[in-house]
Amino acid sequence: MDTSTHITMGFGLAGLAYLDPTVSSNPDLANAVLLGTVLGSNAPDFDYIIKLVKGNGMYTEHHRGLSHSVPALILWSIFVSGVVFILQPSVQYFPLFYWTLIAVILHVCFDMMNAYGTQAGRPFTDRWISFNFIPLFDPMIIGAHFIGFGFWFFGFHPGLTFGIIYFVIFIYIFIRYERFRNNRKYIMDQTKMEGIYTLIPRIWIHKWDVVLETESTYYVGTLTHKELHWIHFIEKHDPFCPYILSSLKDNNVKHFLANSKHTYALFVPEPNGYEVRWIDLRFRDKNNYPYMAVVKLDKDRNILFSFTGWMNRSKKVKKDLISTNKGAIPL
Repeated sequence: MDTSTHITMGFGLAGLAYLDPTVSSNPDLANAVLLGTVLGSNAPDFDYIIKLVKGNGMYTEHHRGLSHSVPALILWSIFVSGVVFILQPSVQYFPLFYWTLIAVILHVCFDMMNAYGTQAGRPFTDRWISFNFIPLFDPMIIGAHFIGFGFWFFGFHPGLTFGIIYFVIFIYIFIRYERFRNNRKYIMDQTKMEGIYTLIPRIWIHKWDVVLETESTYYVGTLTHKELHWIHFIEKHDPFCPYILSSLKDNNVKHFLANSKHTYALFVPEPNGYEVRWIDLRFRDKNNYPYMAVVKLDKDRNILFSFTGWMNRSKKVKKDLISTNKGAIPL
């Protein structure tokens, strides 16, 4: 989920914690739990430091990796609750710890429900776990929380309020999952083609993006209610193309491919060489695919520079490449 959702859920869990008599009877502990759940709801994303230290490419590969693994659930909880306990040493540690742990676990669980996924199974498996039925930002989940905050503000019991709110969210998640499962079966029945089917949730439950990868072609489209509309038909790139093969030596491309799916590569001749773009077809914005890795090659196919991440406009691609490679050849 996005950062705003994780923060919101942290406050919501602090309200739910009032169902715990140990918390509700101790205002100092309730405040400590509030800090623990808000920080715990965001702790797995503290791996953002990778981007600051190692760059965007390394972050692209490792975000939601080890930081979302099984051991990390315990370590983040101990770390966050420990910091809060140092700030408020008079409160009981154990309730602070387990409410922080709940916040960390829910962060990872919700991240597994969207298209990007996590490596939550590490160290047992390095596979990216992505269930693809909740969008990165879900207005229903955010809206339900703010309704709960409103009731809390007007004096309703926060524990009971968020007990109901989370029950409603649980029902909503179940409905979304069933809609995902039924839609996937419907698309497979309609197309009757062998391949890999991926549904990507939009913010509205009735609309989904669809990618079908066959042996030779990618099909990208939308499903709105029961209307399937194919938008792009893309023949797979030549894996033996010399420019594409040269780009595979680049570290940013390696980072990008480590956790991407349905990837398509294209190259564009330029006055000073070639530009190769690796695109993840799961993430479409109208007719653009903003999640990519871009590599600049000279005429002898030597790598000049590269970039990976979210690039929504061609001007931004140019800006990102120039800002990370000052003094390189002009774009």
